[in-house]
Amino acid sequence: MNFLALLLPNHRASVSAFVLGVIILMALDALRLTYGTAPVPGIVPLFAIWFVCHSLFANRRRHAGRGTGLAILPLVLAILAKGVGALVGFGMQVFEAMLQFAEEQGLDTSDQVAFSEALADPGFQPAFQAWLEADQERLMAMVQAGAWPSFIGFWMVLGVFAIWFATLQRNGTSADQT
Repeated sequence: MNFLALLLPNHRASVSAFVLGVIILMALDALRLTYGTAPVPGIVPLFAIWFVCHSLFANRRRHAGRGTGLAILPLVLAILAKGVGALVGFGMQVFEAMLQFAEEQGLDTSDQVAFSEALADPGFQPAFQAWLEADQERLMAMVQAGAWPSFIGFWMVLGVFAIWFATLQRNGTSADQT
């Protein structure tokens, strides 16, 4: 097995090296989310993971005798899914915080009509924003709540592409031959 295929974009990655590399990257990304990257700014390890991901996908296509241009597609779509996952996770936290804020203001959140009217009130949004900004810990917890949905979105998209890329056969070789 060529371990350089896991890191550098100019080698060939067999199916086993490719799958192992994807699993290692996913585990490292989960460790990054769980324990953080204290001495290094958070974006640096993220870019490193993205670079190695692209290298793996390019190396897998190279091993299959295909062009490497399509290797960027999984990464781009996974990054988009990561953003959507982060927005969904954060949006759910904002909604829960909005309910909590409304309840603290004495509003019955089970009454949909009253809740809708409170949301339509021009003073509700600025008051809610001030309430959020007053507690930075709550705000940071809300932002971090998008981390795991973002992780799931990113790796689900990459997983679909990993299955596809792992099944690539060399050009001119039938699927029955290995």
